[in-house]
Amino acid sequence: MENEIFTPLLEQFMTSPLVTWVKTFGPLAAGNGTNLDEYVALVDGVFLNQVMLQINPKSESQRVNKKVNNDASLRIHNLSILVRQIKFYYQETLQQLIMMSLPNVLIIGKNPFSEQGTEEVKKLLLLLLGCAVQCQKKEEFIERIQGLDFDTKAAVAAHIQEVTHNQENVFDLQWMEVTDMSQEEIEPLLKNMALHLKRLIDERDEHSETIIELSEERDGLHFLPHASSTAQSPCGSPGMKRTESRQHLSVELADAKAKIRRLRQELEEKTEQLLDCKQELEQMETELKRLQQENMNLLSDARSARMYRDELDALREKAIRVDKLESEVSRYKERLHDIEFYKARVEELKEDNQVLLETKTMLEDQLEGTRARSDKLHELEKENLQLKAKLHDMEMERDMDRKKIEELMEENMTLEMAQKQSMDESLHLGWELEQISRTSELSE
Repeated sequence: MENEIFTPLLEQFMTSPLVTWVKTFGPLAAGNGTNLDEYVALVDGVFLNQVMLQINPKSESQRVNKKVNNDASLRIHNLSILVRQIKFYYQETLQQLIMMSLPNVLIIGKNPFSEQGTEEVKKLLLLLLGCAVQCQKKEEFIERIQGLDFDTKAAVAAHIQEVTHNQENVFDLQWMEVTDMSQEEIEPLLKNMALHLKRLIDERDEHSETIIELSEERDGLHFLPHASSTAQSPCGSPGMKRTESRQHLSVELADAKAKIRRLRQELEEKTEQLLDCKQELEQMETELKRLQQENMNLLSDARSARMYRDELDALREKAIRVDKLESEVSRYKERLHDIEFYKARVEELKEDNQVLLETKTMLEDQLEGTRARSDKLHELEKENLQLKAKLHDMEMERDMDRKKIEELMEENMTLEMAQKQSMDESLHLGWELEQISRTSELSE
């Protein structure tokens, strides 16, 4: 019946984000192991000690029983080594104090197949996760977490927050080295420490009462054998009952002794934690007094500062005016150098001006001569234009004369041709007359 109840709880636990994360360090069971095989590998402590060795290779090697074979004492031994290494790593390497209750190795060792046992294993895996994400190989382990699916990765990130940012689970001791914390930052820390201190005192008182009760039970069990030996037995049957009762009481006594040892160990641990908390509280009170004294000194300094502030403002204004005056003096010095330069430059310009005046006089004389020549040039140009006009008229007359000559030559040629024709006609007429005269002479 108990196995039937634990089986769904086991399946749910083995699929939880913490178990999925721890499987990234290697398989829990060889071959195709069942959830039960993997869970047994977890609670036996061998695999988890190997994980802790990967996280902190420099840890002192302690003898871990590799073959537990469901032996509660061997399982408790392995888990006790693991818890001590985790506690040592948090305190010495990470400078952190585990405030949450440590995993109960007795419950895991004696009654692992229970809901309380899985809760204690979950605490163990949670503390291991805190070591892994803060060790020197954290980049490698965080990269493995990044390889998980989204939901598992988000759940693992939430678990990381529980052991890195929750002061109720893990308390950072490095803040004690900080000297510039304000009172507003210290007050919640003091309140948190007071709550933890009250919880530890309550646990101490509870464990003390449990130890007293177990001691009374143990003392009562010590008197039972003596009382049973002096009592008379009328028959054999009551003797058998007393023997069975004695055996039963012996078993209970052994369990009570184991509980006493466990409670004594827890009491010692809680006492150590209480002493540590007291020391830390004293240190915090000392630090608080020092900070209060510093605060008073700062207030006094602030009042003095307010008194000197007006003087400082006046001096600052004077300093500003001095700076302005110094800048003006520097500017005037530069101008003085410029004035010397300008004086020399003025002398040079005067000499240049004298030369230019002489040059101007000479050029004016040249200009008068040039103007006279220019006026004469204008007259010559005017005459030139007149001559050009006359030349143009003469050319026109020449062209007209040429045309007239050509016309006369044409007329002359015409006349010559007419004269020649007339002469030819005259000759012909003379010839005809001569012929006529000859004819008349012949006729006569």
